[in-house]
Amino acid sequence: MKINKRKTIMRLLPMVLVLFWTGCEDLDFPDPNNPTDDTATIQSLVTGAEAQLRSGYGVYIRDLLVVGREAYYLEPADPRYTGELLRGPIDAGGFLCYTPWAANYKVIKNCQTIINSADSDAGAIGFAQTIQAYCLMRILNLTDTNGARTNYDGVTETPVATKAETLVEIESLLDAGSTSLSSADSAFSFSLSDGFSGFDTPQTFTHFNRGLRARVAVLQDDWSAAQTALTSIADWMNADANVGVYHVFSSGANDADNQMYEAPDAATLKLMVHPTFLTDAEEGDTRVSNNVLVRSDTITYDGLESYLAPTKYADSYDSVPIMRSEELKLLQAEVYVGNSDYSGAEGILNTIRSAAGVADYTGTDASNAVDRVLHEKRYSLFLEGHRLADMRHYDKTSELPLDREGDTVVTFPIPEGE
Repeated sequence: MKINKRKTIMRLLPMVLVLFWTGCEDLDFPDPNNPTDDTATIQSLVTGAEAQLRSGYGVYIRDLLVVGREAYYLEPADPRYTGELLRGPIDAGGFLCYTPWAANYKVIKNCQTIINSADSDAGAIGFAQTIQAYCLMRILNLTDTNGARTNYDGVTETPVATKAETLVEIESLLDAGSTSLSSADSAFSFSLSDGFSGFDTPQTFTHFNRGLRARVAVLQDDWSAAQTALTSIADWMNADANVGVYHVFSSGANDADNQMYEAPDAATLKLMVHPTFLTDAEEGDTRVSNNVLVRSDTITYDGLESYLAPTKYADSYDSVPIMRSEELKLLQAEVYVGNSDYSGAEGILNTIRSAAGVADYTGTDASNAVDRVLHEKRYSLFLEGHRLADMRHYDKTSELPLDREGDTVVTFPIPEGE
């Protein structure tokens, strides 16, 4: 009995010592999921910003695709995708409105921490200013004339900025970011994901900054500023169509997958291409045949139907473009149209059309130039979330198809909590 008792004590003693030691340990350590100015490293803030851009992307892109009539999201478990998004009004307290807003402002919080950190060098600040501007652009893609919040102190009593004021803030951030990057060292003091491959030094990341500057300038019909930005990155604009910056996904902890992917031949699908993508296309356009499967059956839900399944992405971890060379070419065509250089615009559009296997345009002029640019952007940038902003820019949302009585083209409100 004494021997057994002694053995029991010897087995328990290590456990008691461990408990005693951990009980005396200081457990006041930083929360890695909620970094502050005092606890976060620049690398963790950069990595967190990239991850957060992806985490809210699924809802964000579905919002844009459905409202812009590029796709339906036929989800019987959540009829808001075929109700709110297509009929309005958008619930200011619902996830369709709040999720992308919150995701982008979490990224902005990281960017503000970087900008205000004593540990940040010029490269880190330029990165943060650029990504913050990109987030504000994503917010305006949804809220449009309702504006965005450009005070970052958490004070909700401060009025939300107008669209015009937000655009000024975006321009200011991008130009300040470009200046910061120009004074940075030859290499960043932190690492970026593979999505920024080729754009992962201060000098090459400036190309992304100037691409965004061209995008926002075009949306304001500021053709001079857009041309200046595009001229500075002519090497990227003239590169292969798919060279660019991407969201990358993985199965790692706290990461997300590409939520636009579904097996196109599955019995049921949620993300379905709007039928007009096929009916409005020109015969032989490989941007249709490479990105869409024409199914033998039709998916129907809530009075909507489609027989077109997207095939743009091959699996759940395919990268999603943020900005590609193809977009820059099309922005240059828009600048030419804005400056009444219809021959210049036609040359770019025909280069893109030739690659897609369709005949050249002829006779591009003031009467058809905008529609031709919009057609090429629709097919070249399919499912990348540009169409709604483009149709708003040219006051053409009335041309988007309304498939049921009572449908409309909605604008997102500022979330209820703001």
